[in-house]
Amino acid sequence: MSRAAGSELSVPQRIWAGLLGGAAYRRLTTDSPRVYPAFFLVALFTAVVASVLVAVTASQGLRAVAAIWPELPSFRITQGTLVLPPGTHIPVRISDGRASVVLDPSAGPSSDPLGSARYGLAIGASSLVIRPGPLAGSDRVLPLSMLGQATLDRSQLGAELLQLERVGIWLGALLNVVYSVLRDLVRAAVLAWTGLVAARLSRRSLSWPEAWRVGLACWTLPMIAEVASPLIGLPSWSLWLVALVYAIMGVLAVEAS
Repeated sequence: MSRAAGSELSVPQRIWAGLLGGAAYRRLTTDSPRVYPAFFLVALFTAVVASVLVAVTASQGLRAVAAIWPELPSFRITQGTLVLPPGTHIPVRISDGRASVVLDPSAGPSSDPLGSARYGLAIGASSLVIRPGPLAGSDRVLPLSMLGQATLDRSQLGAELLQLERVGIWLGALLNVVYSVLRDLVRAAVLAWTGLVAARLSRRSLSWPEAWRVGLACWTLPMIAEVASPLIGLPSWSLWLVALVYAIMGVLAVEAS
């Protein structure tokens, strides 16, 4: 990290300094305040990767559900209630090994009609449950009451799922990228404030702009690790723990003025 006096770190070097932590942050606090490109490049890249991963997984799940959708009986949802044809044996369960679709008007909100299915959709007494896949997070539960007085039959709901798979998921992924970048900025601000408090307690003279640059840098590694967390099962608190250690060790490495 040694550089000639007066020279600035490049964007890749600032990213690397953020990953190194500790004494490397001393250089970041004395370097140009233009550290935003280094942060935004990592934040945007990780947000895009995570959002695309979720969107692809959810799209696969909806396609798997759509493939077995024609095998369902001609049900309808009317006034927030699932109605099956007379004589239908419940629960109705259609599965192809990967995905399951379950219709059970007796299933309550606390039940788990999809069981161990990788992908699936279940309609119970009062809710519709979508399982988008293990990499896309937990089940989405939608109350049937959100339909109001409208009536939705099997073909109409199937068309809505296809529209969600083709457009809705990818629009959601785009919005999630924007949300993720803004959320990372807020997290960096929290870490900057924590580092500033640690500096003051250790009698370091650290200004807010310097603490802000440390906050941006110390969230670099957690942003990268967060992308891999669905694959390796990292709890969210571990990301904060790493970032807090980076923030405190970073400001303590800054020489008192």
